[in-house]
Amino acid sequence: ASNITLITGGAAMLIRAADPADLVPLHALRSYYVDHSYATFDETPLPLNATENWLSSFASIGPYRLFVAEQDGQLIGFAGSQRYRVHPAFCRTIETTVYVAPGMVGRRVGTSLYRELFESIATEGLHRAVVGIALPNDASVHLHKKLGFLEVGVFDEYASKNGEYISSLWMQRSL
Repeated sequence: ASNITLITGGAAMLIRAADPADLVPLHALRSYYVDHSYATFDETPLPLNATENWLSSFASIGPYRLFVAEQDGQLIGFAGSQRYRVHPAFCRTIETTVYVAPGMVGRRVGTSLYRELFESIATEGLHRAVVGIALPNDASVHLHKKLGFLEVGVFDEYASKNGEYISSLWMQRSL
């Protein structure tokens, strides 16, 4: 199923389940954030086959889904739910991720993607969604609060990228 939404400025945006044809644009968007932010802790873009393996971890049914947003045939964002940890104790918890193309932040792309994601997994028997947001990232914190995530705490300088320590705000949402 797909969903057409109007984004800020009146342009049409299509939200749909990701498919293998999205591999190259998904890889490009993820690589952009590797090079231009701390949103991902990778220091160099992943090889295309690593993105392909990541993409194959999602399905059209079940708790692990990936949705993309398109405008005029161009990928402008994605949101997904994935396994939080392998241990069975966490089988009802998912970790979420959302990326929005540069220039599209603040135009309801992330909100629309997340709404589609949460609607699609509503009957999967999940209990919690968690997300770690590398700081600073006011736009992401605002988006997650708007969608019902609550702050849990900060892991202070627990990771490093390019020689700099990174802190992350962890948030959770009831499902």
